[in-house]
Amino acid sequence: MDEKSIDKIRKAWEPNKIVHPVKSELYLNIIEQIANLFSAGSFYYYIINFDTYLMEHVDPRIESVLGLKTKDWSLDKLFELVHPEDLKQMHRKEEKAVDFFLNRIPTEEILKYKAVYVLRLRHANGSYKTILQQSKALTVSVDGKVQQVLGIHTDVTYLNMAVDHKISFIGDGGLPSYYSLSTDDEFHPEELNYHTLFTTREKEILSNIAKGKPFGEIAEILNISPHTINTHKKNILKKTDCHNTTELIARCVREGVI
Repeated sequence: MDEKSIDKIRKAWEPNKIVHPVKSELYLNIIEQIANLFSAGSFYYYIINFDTYLMEHVDPRIESVLGLKTKDWSLDKLFELVHPEDLKQMHRKEEKAVDFFLNRIPTEEILKYKAVYVLRLRHANGSYKTILQQSKALTVSVDGKVQQVLGIHTDVTYLNMAVDHKISFIGDGGLPSYYSLSTDDEFHPEELNYHTLFTTREKEILSNIAKGKPFGEIAEILNISPHTINTHKKNILKKTDCHNTTELIARCVREGVI
């Protein structure tokens, strides 16, 4: 295992050292609902406590995605399974995440943002899966640090999504979102909002395309013609400067639109 890269990740977390943790309970029924909202494909989720660095809950669906039992999942196991090339760059993404949550937004907004980036994890059979990692704080400590985090891993291998050194911070409740920020440079976010870029109808069409449904079926579901759907798709591609549907869906999944 690449201990040097792991040490860099742990060092990136040092500013989030918790001095005064809060007592909290896990409401798994609510967390399950949140995880489902964030996922567009096969997924599992876990909850890690950054006061203890221990997993407090692991979704059994991890077996269908990575071929692992819940008892096998830990922070060390995560590091072990990350593709060597991605592990070397992972500390940059985590540095940006810690900086964003602790220095760039008010403490009261920490629970309203999620951090998103892509990495590769090794399946039990030896192959690598491309994973969309989404992290959302569930609790904040008394001293204003991120304590419990919900991590959601969605298998997006089928989208042929590029693994880069970028990270997005997506806000809810009308808060601004910052997409595909470089981790190589200083923090210079450009505010974008993919959620206002598309109409309600376009989002409905995107969601159905992402599920692999043909135009004929989508037309029947939405009670519009296949020709209308194709027109919407062309408009969406133009708005996003994407060249094809696969690239479009990959971008929308990554940016949390669907």
